[in-house]
Amino acid sequence: MTVGSALTALDDVRAAVRASPVDYVAWLPLQIAWLSHTGPEPALLRLGNRQGKSYCGTAELVFRCRGLHPFKEVPKAPVRCALVCMSMGQSIEIQRVLWEHLGQSNSRDLIPGIEFSSRTGFRGHKPVVEFLNGSSITIFANAQGPEAIAGAEFDYMLLDEPPAQEVYDECLARVRNTGGSIGLTLTPINGPPLPWLQKLCADGGVKDYHSRLTPASQVSPMTGWTRRTKAGRPWDADFIEEIRSQVNPIDAPIRVDGEWESRSEGQFFECFDEAVMVTPNAPEGTVRLAIGFDYAAADRDMGMAAVLTAIEGDGDPLIYALDEVVVPGSASMQDFARAVLQMLRSRGIKWHEIDYAYGDNPVRTRFITSSNAELNRWLARRMQIPQRALKPLVLSMKRGGGQANAIRRTKDIRCRWMYGRIAADRVQVHPRCRHLTKALLEWDYGDKHPMKDVLDAWMYGLRDLWVESRSYDDLARVIFS
Repeated sequence: MTVGSALTALDDVRAAVRASPVDYVAWLPLQIAWLSHTGPEPALLRLGNRQGKSYCGTAELVFRCRGLHPFKEVPKAPVRCALVCMSMGQSIEIQRVLWEHLGQSNSRDLIPGIEFSSRTGFRGHKPVVEFLNGSSITIFANAQGPEAIAGAEFDYMLLDEPPAQEVYDECLARVRNTGGSIGLTLTPINGPPLPWLQKLCADGGVKDYHSRLTPASQVSPMTGWTRRTKAGRPWDADFIEEIRSQVNPIDAPIRVDGEWESRSEGQFFECFDEAVMVTPNAPEGTVRLAIGFDYAAADRDMGMAAVLTAIEGDGDPLIYALDEVVVPGSASMQDFARAVLQMLRSRGIKWHEIDYAYGDNPVRTRFITSSNAELNRWLARRMQIPQRALKPLVLSMKRGGGQANAIRRTKDIRCRWMYGRIAADRVQVHPRCRHLTKALLEWDYGDKHPMKDVLDAWMYGLRDLWVESRSYDDLARVIFS
């Protein structure tokens, strides 16, 4: 071969890659296993964030629309496929991956006139990507509900990120008459709770392809090469360890390894540095004051707690724990109210100067009821004012009929938020908060831990700074998106 012919052949290869990049991917082990699935049951690819789930799922759509698959036999084209994303807004990035797989404007698969916009995705309220061979991919959003796909029939449907159960059930109905199949690609943290899908996997109704993030999982068996980031860094042991170090303990099992559930071992707030963050130097500027209350069972030695906190700044506030009251869970509300007011007086603070006051749900024993209503009553009595004149009232931190967040428990949300504040060095604690300091050093995320109640009281007082009122797909990400 002459130099000229070699260069021509190289140009031909480059043109082929530009026209169809999806044909030149060095797939990873679990991606190959999922792409090779031929069983009748739906196939789930469950991985952590940024580990190629959507990349793999959109490739499956392309292979099926072509009627040619590198890993298995598929029905001949033309076929009708569907891509169901969490929302139309979220789908734009997934549509971009599909567009890139197909070679973008260099594509040899798509009919003329198919266009993609970085702002709106493929054209149309219900975008349809049409192939020259007659195949098509219709794009839906999980948020549109099952009625969006009702009445349609498809040969293959890909559900990217966690679907609502009713949408999943509707998708099963949409492929039943065609003998089609369903694929799912998701990280369990990126959407609504999935006990129903976890049970389907356990019972064999869905084939679950899952692996933890390890160096071996990032080596392609097709080339023997380690996967690299777009910046060129290999996904090796050092990079994976760096990723793990940046994710808070609540999210790490799900966000990094794609596990169904979170778990934490040892000190949860491991980013808390007692030597640096416990300081008598209170903020000197204008602050807002928050106080939180927790009421636990009578058998808990430190079950009733109040924590006073100063909040300095708005956009990136400094959280400074000023003082605490911790008494046994068997204490009366009268004694608890007296101790709280005494603590405030010792700091030169009047009750009406409090900006936020939140407490937990009521706790009732045979002889005592501990609740926000009872605390409000006794605070007013101790201050010798009518209860209607008490400002602020202690409100329930669990809004919506006393229930935790409809999507994710408030415990997860407030602890994730507080972990981020501590890791960002935006939390300080006065030395007199001995119980709170001990709790930050010892609490293991367990509900039975003896130091849990004072932490709850502290975070309850900061209720208005949480992100609980935001939806699950709006929550701040610690790493990856």
